[in-house]
Amino acid sequence: MAASKITLLGIFLSASIFLYGQSANDDQKITISFNNELLQEALLRLDEISDHQLSYNPKVLPPGVVLNQSFESKGTETILKEILGHTLELKQIGNYIIIQKAEPAKKKKAAFQIKGGIQDAATGEELKDVSIYEVNSLQSTLSNAKGEFTLEAETHFEEATFVISKRFYQDTVIRVSQLRTLDSPITLKEEKITKTRRSIRERVSVLPSRLAKFFTSDKSRKNAQNVNFVDTRPFQLSLVPSIGTNRGLSGQVKNRFSLNLMAGYAYGVRGVEIGGIYNIDREEVRGIQFGGFGNTVGGEVHGLQAGGFINTTKDYVNGAQIAGFINVASDSVNGFQMGGFTNVTKEMRGLQIAGFNNHTRSMKGSQWAGFINTTKRMDGLQIAGFMNVAKEVRGVQFSLVNITDSVASGVQLGFVNISKKNGFISPALESDDVVPYRLSFRSGLDRFYSVLSAGIRGDEYWSYGVGFGSRLFLFNSPAFFINPELRWFNLSEGRGREDENNYLFRFNFNLGYQVFKRLSITTGPSLNFYSTNHLDESGMPVIDIASSPILDRSSGSSRHQLWIGYTVGIGF
Repeated sequence: MAASKITLLGIFLSASIFLYGQSANDDQKITISFNNELLQEALLRLDEISDHQLSYNPKVLPPGVVLNQSFESKGTETILKEILGHTLELKQIGNYIIIQKAEPAKKKKAAFQIKGGIQDAATGEELKDVSIYEVNSLQSTLSNAKGEFTLEAETHFEEATFVISKRFYQDTVIRVSQLRTLDSPITLKEEKITKTRRSIRERVSVLPSRLAKFFTSDKSRKNAQNVNFVDTRPFQLSLVPSIGTNRGLSGQVKNRFSLNLMAGYAYGVRGVEIGGIYNIDREEVRGIQFGGFGNTVGGEVHGLQAGGFINTTKDYVNGAQIAGFINVASDSVNGFQMGGFTNVTKEMRGLQIAGFNNHTRSMKGSQWAGFINTTKRMDGLQIAGFMNVAKEVRGVQFSLVNITDSVASGVQLGFVNISKKNGFISPALESDDVVPYRLSFRSGLDRFYSVLSAGIRGDEYWSYGVGFGSRLFLFNSPAFFINPELRWFNLSEGRGREDENNYLFRFNFNLGYQVFKRLSITTGPSLNFYSTNHLDESGMPVIDIASSPILDRSSGSSRHQLWIGYTVGIGF
């Protein structure tokens, strides 16, 4: 084939896998000066010292341009943009930078075709599933089992730039100015892997997801594995992945506005993405993402991710995730998660709201769940319909049941509060002037605990109740303590009407002595307030419990009494 018609260039990839659209070699800093130097000569010299390889047709360079510029510790792309101006644009493919006209020379599209075979340079083995694509039109194909391929592409440019890519092999670039059949097979050399290169698994991290596999084609997934090229486009429209304006290379394109009628697959979004069913992005999303069923992102989310059923993000979320069923952020969330059923992330800073469950390793903010919250470290507020679980709490747990290893600061508010390291659990047998036989259960912290209790008075009535209190040690000794308590009881004969109310409020001020580690004795006075609407014909309470009331008044159909009583208890 004539050299004027086609140029074959091998690309050696070292640390050039794209990270959010840039290669690792962008970190290389170059110091170079051009003194009365022609542009083409300057490009040749820059190509020699840069880790990137430059590809361009000399015909596209503006003639007679002389450079007098100096650059100190600048990246290759920065230098190229300075010296080339706005008439030329750069396309980066792995370790390779293609220079072409920013505006196509032709108004009408021209068809270009390339046809041939692909082999391993060392073994001569025919290579299948090699990606072949045109960098401007994004038309692509894969080689067959014999390593053969045919690709036709339409572009407004005067020539087409085809790239041959396969994972673990060096890329090859071919420029074609007309239809050509290659006389000899293209040979690909295996690439050397450096420590700075991201792994293939990391590069296509979103692909193993079952949902991602369901919505993406085999060709799209293979292209994502092979192709080391990321483009940015202002708009894309697709029906499903591979059937859209970005074709089979949709997974290599970042879009500013993406409309997926059913499902879409892209490298990332910087703007808005809307999907009728599902959106899949290999890397980051910056902006707003709406999916009728859900969204999957392989990198970060900065903004809003909203899915009718599910949102999953492999990295962190800086913003909000809202889903009808489940949100998953594999790394962390800084902002807001709201899921109809559950939210899951490693580290949460902000607010989590779920219909059933929230789960994190670390929480700074608030967790609200209809049933259960779980985290290792809690800094803030946990509210659950049934249970809160944390390894360490700095703040407040509010639920029926609260469980933690320790409360470093704050309180637990619930019927059952368990703090394994610095809390206590104490069942007790009690007797007082109202109920001679009562079983109580205290749990929580010395500074604030809850009390559950139930008792009977022969066959006259029974009672149950809840309350809270504090245990304050005296004389810097663990033996003597006082524990003021406020408790509420409901009394019942077991055969009364549903509208009968017999409410007893007691304020106990007990003095206690810790005999042994699991044995204590308490006793003290109590202030009782009794309110009942269960009255006999004379207007007296049917369940008459007041002993020498200091206040006894009637109000409508209710009677209210106040008196002083006592309490005695043995705790275990």
